[in-house]
Amino acid sequence: MKKIFIYIISLLFSTHICSNAEDIVIKSPNYFSEPIREGHALFPDSLVLSTEAEEIEIPNIGMFGRLGEYGKFPNLRKVTFGDVDYIPGGVLSGMPNLEEVVFNGMIGHFDCTLISNCPKLKTITFKGPISSTGGPGFLYNLPNLKNVVFESVVVDLGVELSPRHLCPKLTGITNNGAFLKVYNDSVTHAATIEQLKSDPRLVADMERLAQWQSEVLRAKNSDWMRKWQYQAAKTLQPILAKIGSPEGDSLKKSMEYAWNLGDDVKNELEILKESPSYNTPDTTLNLQFKYAAPSDSLLTLSRKRFNLDSIAGNGDDISRIKNLLYWVHNNITHDGSNGLAPGARNLRNTYDSSRRDSCGYNCRALAICLTEALLAEGIPARYITCLPKAWDKDNDCHVICVAWSESLGKWVWVDPTFAAFVTDENGLMLHPGEVRYRLQHDLPVVLNKDANWNNKWAETQDEYLGYYMAKNLYMLQSNTFNQAEPEGESTHKQGSHVTLAPQGMKYPYSDYNITDEQWFWQAPGK
Repeated sequence: MKKIFIYIISLLFSTHICSNAEDIVIKSPNYFSEPIREGHALFPDSLVLSTEAEEIEIPNIGMFGRLGEYGKFPNLRKVTFGDVDYIPGGVLSGMPNLEEVVFNGMIGHFDCTLISNCPKLKTITFKGPISSTGGPGFLYNLPNLKNVVFESVVVDLGVELSPRHLCPKLTGITNNGAFLKVYNDSVTHAATIEQLKSDPRLVADMERLAQWQSEVLRAKNSDWMRKWQYQAAKTLQPILAKIGSPEGDSLKKSMEYAWNLGDDVKNELEILKESPSYNTPDTTLNLQFKYAAPSDSLLTLSRKRFNLDSIAGNGDDISRIKNLLYWVHNNITHDGSNGLAPGARNLRNTYDSSRRDSCGYNCRALAICLTEALLAEGIPARYITCLPKAWDKDNDCHVICVAWSESLGKWVWVDPTFAAFVTDENGLMLHPGEVRYRLQHDLPVVLNKDANWNNKWAETQDEYLGYYMAKNLYMLQSNTFNQAEPEGESTHKQGSHVTLAPQGMKYPYSDYNITDEQWFWQAPGK
């Protein structure tokens, strides 16, 4: 009987157009080593698809891999999904004749850029409830897409619509269901409690999602999905409690269970808020910050080569700092996957390499370049490596700059990767230590409105400060001697790396670990 069932499965999901069509056995992707939920198969390896199929139906599964990686499926016109715990970004890409995609069942989580490069795709329909989504990138290069329809509950909608030129016929999404949390009201509005209470179908779908979230929160092998679903449950659980659903109490207990596991489910800001404090000033520190003078030969070469005097301008120090920030951002593209430019780590080499090879470089390269430009204009500056608590598991950090403002008598945050700076509620620029403190104590912080990535995508305050920098402000590392070529290939003497860490923390890739915040943010020349 088992063999017959597998054979039937194969027939159901393999529609042949010609007798010599190639069959492809779809295997479990390696996004997770074990099922997200105990007793739930990741994927039926018996699923057989034909490259000549016109229509494919995917059964209820734990996850589905990127279909485009198995072949182009030149005749495929429609894909229908059942329940799916996890769908990766790029699940459908490069399908030349695909016209319709239907998600009939529940979706646990789908990642960014879900569907891309399908020139004939017209309609995407989500009929079942969705627990969480990836970030702003949702759909890409779908010139004939007209309709994106949501028919049920979406707990945490993090998507944005693609730029108009990438999906020119898509004017918005159709909301026939209910969105519990949205990040952009222009995409759709969040539902009211009254709206949810009045629709039994929506209540049933929320309760179904709550049951699924509880399973993920209590699972042994849910990996990073536990964290995503804990955050989604923080939105869903209080709503269920307000409408009087018993699933609200059940989900609350599962959330408490997951919280007690440790940092696995806490978001970046929650982890930062729990950070131990710094120590009192350490009078035994025998370190000194140094800053190359603008007369330095390498700084002079860059100042003359790029006419930095003209770029900085003749305004006050804040305007000069911002002018140099924007100039580096606009002239050296960011590409985090490309590392640093080959050769010397100075502004001239990085700038020339970027143009010669038509490429960008990582945040460290850009921060080193901005530090050099500021120093060349007589503005003391440092590049700061911002590190997460889980540095040994999370290899993503971020590197920014601080510049000394004589008029403010303090350091200010300038990030060339995103043309970003941060102020308080009165517009006063802040440095990373001040931003860190304000995030920990729920005080106002404001990201400049024109912050962006490569002049292509706007950077939102929630994404940049609430998530990305909240994660990466746990420890801060600085070079004690800031100059052109502060590290890497160089003939001159270089400084040491010193890390400001909370009590009890040490970063091993540092020459010194300290907890003296006052010393770390000392004024230049002291």
